[in-house]
Amino acid sequence: MQAHDLDSSPAELDLTLLDLGPLAWVLDELKSSLESASKALRRFVREAETVSNSDLAALDAGQLRTARQQLHQSLGALEMVGMNAPALMLRAMESAVQKFIQSPALCTQDAATKIELAGFSLTHYLEDVLAGKPVSAVSLFPQYRDIQDLAGADRIHPADLWAFEWRWIEPAVTRAVDARPYGDDARQLLDRLMLNLIRTGDPETARSLSDVCLGFAAGQPGAEPRTFWKIAAGFFEALAQGLLKVDLYVKRATLRILLQYVWLVRGTEASARLAQDLLFMCSQAKVMRSADAPVLSAVRSAYGLSRVKPVDYESVHFGRFAPALIAQARKRIAAARESWSFATAGDLGKFKSLKDQFSLVSDSLVKLHPPSEPMARALSRVIDATVASGKAPAPELALEVAAAVLYLEAVFDDFDPNDPELWTRTARLAERLQSAQAGGQPQALESWMEQLYQSVNDKQTMISVVDELRVSLADLEKSLDNFFRAPQDKKVLAAVPAQLARMKGVLSMLELDQAALAVMHMRELVEKILEQDIDEQQARAAGMFDRLGNNLGALSFLIDMLNYQPRLAKRLFFYDELKGELKADRDSEAKRK
Repeated sequence: MQAHDLDSSPAELDLTLLDLGPLAWVLDELKSSLESASKALRRFVREAETVSNSDLAALDAGQLRTARQQLHQSLGALEMVGMNAPALMLRAMESAVQKFIQSPALCTQDAATKIELAGFSLTHYLEDVLAGKPVSAVSLFPQYRDIQDLAGADRIHPADLWAFEWRWIEPAVTRAVDARPYGDDARQLLDRLMLNLIRTGDPETARSLSDVCLGFAAGQPGAEPRTFWKIAAGFFEALAQGLLKVDLYVKRATLRILLQYVWLVRGTEASARLAQDLLFMCSQAKVMRSADAPVLSAVRSAYGLSRVKPVDYESVHFGRFAPALIAQARKRIAAARESWSFATAGDLGKFKSLKDQFSLVSDSLVKLHPPSEPMARALSRVIDATVASGKAPAPELALEVAAAVLYLEAVFDDFDPNDPELWTRTARLAERLQSAQAGGQPQALESWMEQLYQSVNDKQTMISVVDELRVSLADLEKSLDNFFRAPQDKKVLAAVPAQLARMKGVLSMLELDQAALAVMHMRELVEKILEQDIDEQQARAAGMFDRLGNNLGALSFLIDMLNYQPRLAKRLFFYDELKGELKADRDSEAKRK
């Protein structure tokens, strides 16, 4: 199981040393394949609508096969980079399309839309993973359920997407209970209690079931059945404390526990699949105080569930909007920003397009986030008044509009309609716009606005620095490659020490100290080559050329990572002083210590 499949809290994601480079490399291709699959399904649906039901079987299924092939390729790419939990979504999509090939009538407009939305949600999720957000694949469950329904799957459960490495670990439950043997009396008690729980969701019934499960655990000689019953006891304790809602999956789990009892009585081993499903439910129940739910707390402690963030698996978190709408909004905002900049400088020629461009921005904002309509209206009023005046806006008003546009750029660069701050901040920007338009006193920048400016500036700086590093690295690679091909010609190395010195300065500025040490070592090697007569064979035997080449490769890896995981780039790499090489290692921090 890949480490980054674990659903972790923000702190855990920050501490886990992961390379998402492979995901970054395949994501664009994945998006393209999903888009091609959706287009193929749409084309088939349009063709199917032109024929009668009796002719559907004779309709060419080539478009469906194309869609299946695209999905299969995407599945392989996602599994290759270790994203096994979200890959289940693609596997379900491929199965659904395979069913369409067998029964073309099932490929309706609604079915094609569900697959398209599933693709949107998957790419949105992967973008959030790449951005380092604490997201869980379980959040994909609403779309996953729709696709599994299309595929006719026997099992559909949110725990399918919970990438947790299962193993039997017996919780250390300190609460002492009398052992309860299996038998007719126990079966009748289970039947009565479980039926009442499913019907009423009564907390006292759940508490009684927890006690019964603990009694079963106390009477079992084997570790696995004891562990199963303790996890079940924690599950029922969560229900008793009101930490879980009695939904369809809780009711099914309750019935499956009853069936598991029957099999255990017959001597069958405890079901790991059911135990993991119950553990998933325990992970969704956050305990405030251990004393309130001691059994549940023991289960969560044994499996390290404190790092798992509960997920509302019934709510739609991803894929609400087509990526094209987000891209369109970004283009509209960028165009409006540029026109506003010219307008504030007194370029009246831009006034003609100003109103139309901001109208499009408002349209995108309201369409993608309706609660932000007050800001859209405030922007429209300011632009209308500015255009009507025929002159550049006052500096205070120009600054407020620029701040609002900057905020929208930041929002749509990483759009999350579920962000609770989005509504409050757009509402606050609307108030500031209204005040500035009415001639109110200039308002100081609020702390979040200052942070926004700093974040945008840092991002632009990083982009610029990474571009500079790439150019420098390309020059270094060219010079060293020429030298490796003809070591007797040292002239090609003349500019290399200065290039390495500049690169070291940039890396030090970015606090990439380990990389800076490697570059300094490279400079020392190159200067030694230039100053001394070094035998080529001896240099190769001593690994001098290999160290230079290996360090170039590691630097290239690091510079790529700065674009999508700058924090990890600072922590994943360490300089091995004995070998004189920069290396990427999950244990790099420990090695430096």
